[in-house]
Amino acid sequence: MSRRLLLGGLAAATPVVALGMQGPDSPLSAYNDAAAMRTLRLWTQLGPVIAHYRLVELKHKLVTLPKDERNKEWESLDAVHSHTVLDTLQGLRGFYIKVGQLMAHRNDVLSIAYIEKLRGLEDRVPPLMNGDQARQVVKTSLGLESLEDVFANFQDEPLGSASIGQVHKATLKSTGKPVAIKIQSPGAEALFRKDIQTARNFCRIFIPEQVILFDEIEKQFISEFDYTIEAKHLNTMHQNMTPEYGNLVVVPRSFPQLCSREVLTMEFLKGKKLVDGVREMGREWCIRNGTTLEAYEREMREKFEREGLPPVYQGPGARVLDMYRSYVQVSDWVVNAPRVVYNWSVGWVLPNSWLVPYHKSFVPLNTARIMDTLLKVHGKQVLIDGFLNGDPHPGNFLLLEDGRLGMLDMGQIKILTREERLFMARLYKALVNEDRTELKRLSIEGGYVSKYNDPEVMFRMARVGFDQDGRQVTDGLNLQQFVDKMYKQDPWEKTLDALVMPMRVSLLIRGVGLMLHHPVSVAQAWKPIAEKALKEAEIEERS
Repeated sequence: MSRRLLLGGLAAATPVVALGMQGPDSPLSAYNDAAAMRTLRLWTQLGPVIAHYRLVELKHKLVTLPKDERNKEWESLDAVHSHTVLDTLQGLRGFYIKVGQLMAHRNDVLSIAYIEKLRGLEDRVPPLMNGDQARQVVKTSLGLESLEDVFANFQDEPLGSASIGQVHKATLKSTGKPVAIKIQSPGAEALFRKDIQTARNFCRIFIPEQVILFDEIEKQFISEFDYTIEAKHLNTMHQNMTPEYGNLVVVPRSFPQLCSREVLTMEFLKGKKLVDGVREMGREWCIRNGTTLEAYEREMREKFEREGLPPVYQGPGARVLDMYRSYVQVSDWVVNAPRVVYNWSVGWVLPNSWLVPYHKSFVPLNTARIMDTLLKVHGKQVLIDGFLNGDPHPGNFLLLEDGRLGMLDMGQIKILTREERLFMARLYKALVNEDRTELKRLSIEGGYVSKYNDPEVMFRMARVGFDQDGRQVTDGLNLQQFVDKMYKQDPWEKTLDALVMPMRVSLLIRGVGLMLHHPVSVAQAWKPIAEKALKEAEIEERS
């Protein structure tokens, strides 16, 4: 079945399917709902959505219909149910926003209708607190008599609002430096804990193959609610990244004395969200080519649905694209130089209508450079440092004015032991070498338990989880359909918890690649890093 199902997206997303619309009258009402009421909404609102997709899937198995008719039926379902799913996620926030962010760029899982709506969850979630409420949280949490004693120019309008809180800009009164203040919404943690349990119970019935991931997901997400921990993580990540990759990325440092469990004060980075920069570039290209960004995106997603995701990018590398960008910019300067002379001499004394317009060529983002950078820094985090950010979605990266990438949000840090880090290095080496025997040995050693211990299932699931996308990997199926197929072939019961967050990193980075039309093989990119980690470990053991 070539048509992507919402069912696949909901299942792969695990807790996307848990529920409840909140009333519009009170922005904080979501945090006052009883757990029983939220569970009831789970079954009464999104339960029927999944059941509807399941029934249509069953119908298509029993009744042979032309492909166009099947596609129209799926599109009709998407048009009806996508609004319900988005409204549910926005109303529930917290855990469900995280899942929506994960799925927002998975073109291989969700249809056009869902992708377009879920992208708004990255930083356009309606804030739960107004300016006065946000100020009060900061004042109370930091124990300040007056906010103005520490911060000047506190902006009531948030820079962004997402899963569990919102970010406001202010200025440090002592230094005059701009800062970003991350403020947690009241009651967010209690709600988050209830919703994870609700989603876990829901998945036991509808998608049991996903339940094994919940323990690690819950452990990692719950750690996000203490901003003093994130403050330390920001500074550690800054120290880890700056010596080797400071010319490529910037991690803002926190101000520990101005941080608490609910408030995180950090350096302000000036730039635009990566996803916004990509869309601006795409919109300019589309205008120059006589189309719209929306039409182009729809065309590309329909192509993905017909043909599957493209293979790993084989185009020009970062250096070649840098040279091309420089050539275009120099060419524009050469073309515009005489126009500048004319406009500021003869043109200056003539009517404005005689001025000669300047030529501006289309200069694309260096997507190869962006992906190379993301793969390098996250490979170092996982395989060298054992200190990784488990939430690298496109909304957490900034295109800074000096050309570097800003890396935000270190709330979901996973710390790997030396053994876990080297285990990951061996796993990636086995994936690159397509060594099924070694991968089976590693899987069993890591605590993976399945009915038959089928090495082919282990290899293919590891490849999808940790390496790459594309129809050549999933037999042309969407992600959840492929997982269903593998689960039927060899049902699994247990996996190593330490693998869950590195897998999430791989999925999210690959999602960025799909957004940039630059699909990647994480295993190929991380091969030299894995070899370096194993070589250093071997030297340590000998000494």
